[in-house]
Amino acid sequence: MTPEIKKCADNLLIQSVILKSLYVNLRDDVDSESFDDNNLENSQELKGLRMCKSLETDNDKWIYKLFTVVGIRFLSPEDLENEDSVKPLLEVKAEFIAQYESPCELSEEEINQFGEKHVFYHVWPYWREILQSSCARLNISPIIIPPLRV
Repeated sequence: MTPEIKKCADNLLIQSVILKSLYVNLRDDVDSESFDDNNLENSQELKGLRMCKSLETDNDKWIYKLFTVVGIRFLSPEDLENEDSVKPLLEVKAEFIAQYESPCELSEEEINQFGEKHVFYHVWPYWREILQSSCARLNISPIIIPPLRV
């Protein structure tokens, strides 16, 4: 663990994880009743830090908001062959805001290093729930992704 990440881990206290946006799409020609594990063979995942915001509160504490994007999509064999016109069979993407409080000010570099990897330990359980509940609403079998391991 780098000194910057250690400083963040020692000082940042998670306050909340908020869903900012959600995109769920089952392709028009895909019938939810016939959607099965065969459709899950070709997946692509997305996980990234989009932006960080910070502000100082009145009581000498700092608030950091880390905007993260997590997603998964499933492609047909035809999509893999023709990458110019990909239309995923199923796509689920969510943006979360993880809000932290710190007793000290942290540099932009420190927050970015923390956000690139460690913020996902707090966001991941929310992502797993969003993915599984979205599947239920689409009337397809739940897609289970494993917990994020340290």
